[in-house]
Formats: sequence, structure tokens, C-alpha cells
Amino acid sequence: MKVTSLALAPLLALYLPLSAWCAEPSARVLIPKGAVILGTDKETLKKLITAKDAKPEWYADEAPATKTETGAFEIDVYEVTNTRYKEIVKDHTFPPNLAAHPVVNVLWKEANDFCHAVGGRLPTEAEWVRAARGDTAAVYPWGNEFNPKNTVYMDSADAGKMKAGSYEAESSGENELGGTRPAGSFETGKSPFGVYDMAGNAWEWVDGWYDEAKQLRLLKGGSWVSPSESLRVSTRLPDGGGRKFNDYGFRCVYNPK
Repeated sequence: MKVTSLALAPLLALYLPLSAWCAEPSARVLIPKGAVILGTDKETLKKLITAKDAKPEWYADEAPATKTETGAFEIDVYEVTNTRYKEIVKDHTFPPNLAAHPVVNVLWKEANDFCHAVGGRLPTEAEWVRAARGDTAAVYPWGNEFNPKNTVYMDSADAGKMKAGSYEAESSGENELGGTRPAGSFETGKSPFGVYDMAGNAWEWVDGWYDEAKQLRLLKGGSWVSPSESLRVSTRLPDGGGRKFNDYGFRCVYNPK
């Protein structure tokens, strides 16, 4: 049973955050050139593995932590919303109450094509991480400690199964399990550069490969149906890019004017 229905859409507007309705969906912020730390240091990984009784190989793709540089770029302040996506992809449909929510069920190619259509491109992993971490090696965009009030996520051992079956067929991220939130809903969850929803809400496609030989693309940031561990900036999710999921979205970057 759905938590919401189209008939309730006018009432929902009264409860959505003001930022979701007043924000400019195509707003950008300039990220200055600088250093970025990719991955997770050994000490942090050790604590994570111990605390979660996890296997080291689960996090092997995050080690070792490396330092690199990015040039200056602009990035979308918000994940691309249903409304904005429809401006380019005219046949895109969505329930009216999800207009301000991030678009989901988007293939890598569709995300890549959209960004090029609006004069941008998908971010590289290094650019995405710099926008999320700033000049630090913070675990989350807001700092080193997880705060459930800063994001929407699902901390459940079964979270990975929620994309299967009937949930995969959802045309939005909103159902009885929780669902996406309007882009920009969590003021305290934004990154040091003021970029929203880089942890939770929707996984975000990035440019490049997780494993080119295996044709695996890469997503960052976790989603509404991810456990809290997946919301860490260092988390890397591989995917072939050919299937649609109701928690896969994206944002674009642009060369500075």
C-alpha cells in the first residue's frame, strides 16, 4: 500500500521543506581547483570493519586512500529533479507530487546524454568526491560522524533486496518503504561547498569506469534504500549501467565560464 497518492498531492505541499519549493533546480556552485582525497585510510577502514563485523574485501575497492588534484568546475547544487529532467526528455512521466524529487530509474547513458544536452557532463569520481568532501577526508559530506537527521536512508540488513521485484518497477522512489525526498530537503546534510544530497536520497552516476574490462560503471553517494555504510563519500557502487533502479539518479558538472 502506498503512503501517498496523487489525490494527496495538494496536502503534501504543506509539509515539504521550503527549500524544495523555492530552490532553483538548475542552480550551480563553483568548486575551485584543489586537492581531493579518494578512498579510505587504513585506520578508518579498520574501525568500520570491526564495528560492523564486516569482511575486509567488502571495502577493498576503497583502499588505499590516494590524493589527487582537480581543476575548477561547476556542479549542480541539487540532484536532477523530475521537473528538470522532463525539460529535456519530453516523454518522461512522473506523479505530480514527485516533481521536486530526484529523477530515478535513469540509465548511465541517459544521465550522460542529459548532461551533454544541458551543456555539461557527468562528474568524474574525483570531481564528485571533491564536491562532497571539500578540502578534507571527511567520512560524510557533513563530517566524520553519521547523523540520521542529515539524510534519508534505510539502515536495514535487507536494504539491498529492496530494489528487487516489485520495487524495481516503481516509477518513483516513493513507496511504503520510505522513498526519496525533494532535492535539497536536508540543510544540515549539505557538503562544505553547499551541495545537497551527496549522501542518501539517490545514488548518482559518475563518468568513467569502475572496471572497464567488465564494463562496470560507477555510482556514488548511497540512496534512500541504502544502509548508512553506503552513504560514506568513499563508497563505490559498480553497475553495468543497463538496468533501471528506483534509487539511481545523477547530477551534472560544467566547465567554468
